[in-house]
Amino acid sequence: MERLLREDAPADWAEIHLDFRGSSSICQADMSGTTANGGALLMPLPDGVVALMRTLRARMYEPGQGTWLSVHVTLRRGRAADFRFNFTDDPQWSPPVAPTVFSMDVEEFPRDPQHLPEWLRQRLVEAAEFEEGYRNDRGSRE
Repeated sequence: MERLLREDAPADWAEIHLDFRGSSSICQADMSGTTANGGALLMPLPDGVVALMRTLRARMYEPGQGTWLSVHVTLRRGRAADFRFNFTDDPQWSPPVAPTVFSMDVEEFPRDPQHLPEWLRQRLVEAAEFEEGYRNDRGSRE
C-alpha cells in the first residue's frame, strides 16, 4: 500500500495523508498532503488502495476483539509510513452512516461484550430497533 501511494504521488510530494474508514459493507477514503514547497497536494486515490485496506482490515481481525474501524496513514519523503489504527473510537463517517452498517460489521467481525465501546453498543441498539421496526412494518403490509 505504501508503495502504491508513493508511486502515484507527484514528483514534488513531501507528505501524504490517507484517512480510511472501513466496515464489512462500505468504506470511505480521503487523501491530502503537501508538496516540497508547502503547497497543497492534490492527487486521486491510487487504484488498489481500497482493496488493500479492506484486506488488511480483515487480516487484522482478532476473534472476540474485532478489527480496526479507521486508520490514519502518514507518509513523509524518506521515511517509513506511519499507521495509526483506531480499534475503539467512533470513526466519524462523513456523512454519518446508518447504524446497520455497524451491526453488519460486528456480525462479520464479532466482538465480545467487553470489546464493544459504549458508542458502538448504542449503534447496535439503534440498528436492532430499526430492524425490528422494519420487520413489524413489513409484516403489517402482508
